[in-house]
Amino acid sequence: MRNAAKGFTLIELMIVIAIIGILASLAVSAYQTYTVRAQIAEGLNMAAAAKTPIVDAFNVNGTPAADRTEAGLTPLATDTQGNYVASVDVVDGRLDIVFGNNAHSAIFGDRLSITPYTTPGGTIAWRCGAAAPPSATPLDGGGVTSQHLVPTVETRYLPAACRD
Repeated sequence: MRNAAKGFTLIELMIVIAIIGILASLAVSAYQTYTVRAQIAEGLNMAAAAKTPIVDAFNVNGTPAADRTEAGLTPLATDTQGNYVASVDVVDGRLDIVFGNNAHSAIFGDRLSITPYTTPGGTIAWRCGAAAPPSATPLDGGGVTSQHLVPTVETRYLPAACRD
């Protein structure tokens, strides 16, 4: 009786290594997308602090805060920055977030805007990034133009509320 060798052949081992390599490349890609989305979330959280003074200025004066000073922030946009956010600016009530510092190269230098709109019921709706405009009018209140800017951040990195 002949003894058969037990174990794996070289070709079987190479197939296993190839499968592991493909799975690893997919995991790295998914992780990078997750990382970029987390960095964008930091920018949205930093901008959220300026929403209240913009709405308050509109409720008191009839116009949104035209710049950072009117929103109760320091005059320089770079004063509001984080690990991934280079600046947060207020332009005619609109919030402009610019990514930089340690941001992923996919969004470094890109911009994301959040624009206020007033609904027929008098509430404020915020339009983020590439999202469709709400059924409302821009929060201009007589002269200030809240022109919404199309984001330079790729749509796949934006949160669901900021996609079209």
